[in-house]
Amino acid sequence: MNYLSEKNSVLNRPMYLCLCPVCLGQFLDTGIYKIVRENHGQAKERCDFCNYRNGYDFIIYSKAEKKDEVADEWQ
Repeated sequence: MNYLSEKNSVLNRPMYLCLCPVCLGQFLDTGIYKIVRENHGQAKERCDFCNYRNGYDFIIYSKAEKKDEVADEWQ
């Protein structure tokens, strides 16, 4: 595997985060992530992003195939 392939494989790994509704909205507003709730029976826990409000665990996938596509979204 070459260096560029390693970068793209890291980019496409899902993130597992506990997010409150406010922080979840920040991820949804960008439009570059696919977000799936991990466990619908889970009790609320402290948000990993703001560490203030309570939320649920989510799996966050990048919609971009390559790193350049993410950079293009922000320009």
